[in-house]
Amino acid sequence: MFTTGAVASLAGTVAYGVLAEGTMGTIGLVSATVALATLAGIVIFTRDANVFADEPDTFDGAAANAARPGASMWPFALGLAVTTMTLGLVTYPAIFILGAILFVAGIAEWILQAWSERASADASHNAEVRSRLAYTAEMPVAAAIGLGIVIYSFSRVMLGVPSKTSTIVAFSIVATIVLILGAIVGAKRSITAPKITALFAVSGVVLIGGGAVSGLNGERHIHEHETTAYIAAKDECGAEKTYADKHASQTVAGKAGNAEVRLTAAGTLVHRKPGDETDRSSALQLPRSNANNLLFRNDSDEERRLVIDLAPDYEGSPPRICTTLVDPGGVQLITVNFAVPSFAPEITDIGGYRFYVPGVSSAELEVVVP
Repeated sequence: MFTTGAVASLAGTVAYGVLAEGTMGTIGLVSATVALATLAGIVIFTRDANVFADEPDTFDGAAANAARPGASMWPFALGLAVTTMTLGLVTYPAIFILGAILFVAGIAEWILQAWSERASADASHNAEVRSRLAYTAEMPVAAAIGLGIVIYSFSRVMLGVPSKTSTIVAFSIVATIVLILGAIVGAKRSITAPKITALFAVSGVVLIGGGAVSGLNGERHIHEHETTAYIAAKDECGAEKTYADKHASQTVAGKAGNAEVRLTAAGTLVHRKPGDETDRSSALQLPRSNANNLLFRNDSDEERRLVIDLAPDYEGSPPRICTTLVDPGGVQLITVNFAVPSFAPEITDIGGYRFYVPGVSSAELEVVVP
């Protein structure tokens, strides 16, 4: 066939070149002639399917006598993998990674199938050889990939619903459906394996499809979890209530600190050392390069927070530390680690270390760090 095609293409090339004198057409026909001639040469050299009657020893080794390759899903899987990788390049990295994993797996499986089909002339033996070699790796890897896809799709759905309440409602409905289907499957003892496989396949497609849609739509807005360190970095340690102050603890259970700092009803800050029952308004001395655990007690009639300014931009040290708003009569723990002493230039520039309470001008307490 290739020999006849090469001769016909050559004749057509010559005829077209002489009669039409078209450059582009002639180049195209020459290219086709060269390609067909190359294929014809390969066929003639390998004697593909050419078995002569006077050479019976070549019958068994002829290509025409070889069993045809078995059906394979891996070319389709490779096409799907390339499509998924292309989609991932313009959408999300996770989709590209999924396509790359599918591509590598498809290549490996296709090579393994081609090798096993040539192991012997017995198809059942070839299948057994492949299963012995492949199943020990395929099953764990397939389970891990499938579980990862399910978990990722599940997370996209959970993050894609409008609110936490919607998440609870949606998955309560899903759990009810799963329970009902499980009861039906359990009641019908005669249900076949293909039906169960189809049920799980449909469930997987629904879950993965929902995850894909939710992932493309994006995650819902989730409010950033604010802490005292967060509001201190944002310079929001004021008298106003912030998100970090919601449901803040107002008691300290069985913790002893280096000292107790108290906001009195008169609006002043005093301190006392452990074991000392005397309130002092003089400077509070605390060690450097150690964690100082201090108890802040609010004896005023309004919510207040305790703040202290530290060395600005010093080796990762936060410029400010504060507590959440403490209710009247409440107490909170604040941990302070002084990186530099009080006489350092950067500290004297800010007026020295001092505790203060926003909104109460008279509530200041000097801190001395040797």
